[in-house]
Amino acid sequence: MERPSLPVSLASPLLQGTTRRGFLRLLGSGAALATLSRLPVVPATARAATPAARFFDEPQTEILTQVVERMVATGEPDAPRVRESGAIASIDALCGSLAPELTGPLPALVRLVEWGPVLFELRFSRFTRLTPDEQDASLRGWMQSRIALRRTAFLALRNLAMLGWYAQDESWPSVGYSGPLLRRSPAP
Repeated sequence: MERPSLPVSLASPLLQGTTRRGFLRLLGSGAALATLSRLPVVPATARAATPAARFFDEPQTEILTQVVERMVATGEPDAPRVRESGAIASIDALCGSLAPELTGPLPALVRLVEWGPVLFELRFSRFTRLTPDEQDASLRGWMQSRIALRRTAFLALRNLAMLGWYAQDESWPSVGYSGPLLRRSPAP
């Protein structure tokens, strides 16, 4: 029995010019993203990274901010805004504290999400220039993609978004959580 394969029109651009080393690098990135997609917790006390020690640069931070805004959007008018919370700083600090083998692909992934509408949807606009509804559709494309690596990348971003967002005290009321029974003592 013959195994199904990708149509030539889809397979050739994906595999054209791929070397063994490039393929292994792609597999390694996939493994790192798979690990991040299963990341269980983010420290709630993650502090904002100092400017010199930031994991994501400014353009990547803006892309990540818009991704997180769409992933945690509740539609509630009084919900706290991602930009006014420490969610992105927590994500940045977490990524900076993890092993580079795990987080190395993230800056490239964020840039790929930015150009995803052009590459995957044939839209002539970057992610950060789309309307909120178009951004949701673009992220849905990542979530429902037939390409497993793209779905895994979406899970990694979603987990980082949720972990960064729900580590913030101001996000807790939206899910009915009044906070821990014992309050945290301030850091020395």
